[in-house]
Amino acid sequence: MYEMNVSYTILTLTESNMEKHTYRYFCSFCLASLILLFAISCSGSAEEPSEPETPTTPTDEYTYLNVEYRKWQNGTFQSWTTADSRETRIIDNMNRYAPSGDYSRTSWGGRIGLQPSSVTGKEGFFRVAYCGGRAYLLDPDNGAVILHGIQHVRPGESTAHQKAFSTKYGSEVRWSEVTGKMLADNHINYISYGSNRIEAFPVAVRANLLTPKTQKIAYAETLYLLRTFMWDMTKNLGYAFDDDKYNRLVLLFEPTFAAYIDNLVQEKSALFAGDKHFVGYYLDNELPFASYQNGDPVKGIDLKHFLSLPDRYKAARIYAEKFMQERGIASSAAISKEDQEDFRGVVSDYYYQLATTTVRRHDAEHLILGTRLHDWSKYNQKVVEACARYCDVVSVNYYGRWQPETDFLANLKAWCGAKPFLVSEFYTKAEDASYQGVKYANTEGGGWLVRTQKNRGEFHQNFCLRLLETLNCIGWVHFEYNDGYASDGSASNKGIVSLEYEPYESFLSYVRQLNLAVYPLIDYYDAKQ
Repeated sequence: MYEMNVSYTILTLTESNMEKHTYRYFCSFCLASLILLFAISCSGSAEEPSEPETPTTPTDEYTYLNVEYRKWQNGTFQSWTTADSRETRIIDNMNRYAPSGDYSRTSWGGRIGLQPSSVTGKEGFFRVAYCGGRAYLLDPDNGAVILHGIQHVRPGESTAHQKAFSTKYGSEVRWSEVTGKMLADNHINYISYGSNRIEAFPVAVRANLLTPKTQKIAYAETLYLLRTFMWDMTKNLGYAFDDDKYNRLVLLFEPTFAAYIDNLVQEKSALFAGDKHFVGYYLDNELPFASYQNGDPVKGIDLKHFLSLPDRYKAARIYAEKFMQERGIASSAAISKEDQEDFRGVVSDYYYQLATTTVRRHDAEHLILGTRLHDWSKYNQKVVEACARYCDVVSVNYYGRWQPETDFLANLKAWCGAKPFLVSEFYTKAEDASYQGVKYANTEGGGWLVRTQKNRGEFHQNFCLRLLETLNCIGWVHFEYNDGYASDGSASNKGIVSLEYEPYESFLSYVRQLNLAVYPLIDYYDAKQ
């Protein structure tokens, strides 16, 4: 009886403890369930998605980056800032973009299957066309191309360049083999040689650079019509032009100018006869059509400046006096802003009409790509309209901005009419570039400064994505292949390779990603419009 009572007591206590433990577990389970349900209700939407395993599309089209940059201005670096770069786009942060399927391409990289219209140019060479409302170049095999290129693909000429070149390559042939492979690997489809006086790629390097692997690469060069005439004045006219005192566009009216450029084009166009890789000619580079608020007559066409020219340049002065007479303007004091702009327009028209007529007289195979409008000239309606009136493409060298301005792109659309535009230069430099352990000075050139090569890639993608949003941009050209090195030993990080010919892989990874994605990005942006 005693043993039974003890057993019963133990059993009763055990059951009681078990009930308490069970109750605790039950309470804990309920509490955990409530917490889980609360968390789910907070993170989920009010309506359940039809396919819960598929992530919902973010509300914002882009997750923007904030990239620090600084400007070199008035002889000094300004403070680091993100004032203009707070909406930097990169492909990886496009929340609604999903790359579409693979595309059939020509060996030039041109997209096959689009239906071109409004075609300009000679069949079998590069032409301008519209496909589905968007401007393209048509390659020689009729593929629709957006250019993504590099300027000045040639060995550097400084002592630092030459030393590294000799060590790394030893010959231009070996350099061209390595460089051609790098161009192809990064899907670069356009380059230039970039001599001070126009020339084609040397025979020793041409094939390696223009036909690397199975790819064909396009190129274009600058005639430098006005600049070459100016450089040769001492030889031809017996005196030099004072470029710091007078606007070089006064030379358009020199009696020998038309004959000089006719001979120049006749000679130089023979270098490119029948060349299918050659897109065409830039007529000149960064001519002084317009200055900021008409404040500098040397940098921008100014009617009063033309009227005050000495007898040495009386042909341009007579042209300005005739304009005054035809407009009924009594004196310089009576010149209005409208008169000033109209004079800029007629001088611009005179240049583009003469230059394009001369080129087409000697070359009917290749395109005319404008004059690489720079600074305030590209923002001037009269200048852009004159360029578009006569050239096949309007080219602009685009600096001083983190990204293309929306209002400027709208103006280009209106001013260019049916003619497309090309960004013929742009770049940023990075603070992390160095030569033999010493950081670059990075004070030379129009590109802004960022922290790293990765930041350069972010700038590059942001700039070009915004160009792709427009329907009339046929491409962009990064300035340039090689980092710059001045005679005073200061270096600038403009290149895709360093002074020692080492590729900037972090930067190039962004370039490569963009180049590969051009056509799916076009489909994405076109679908939005």
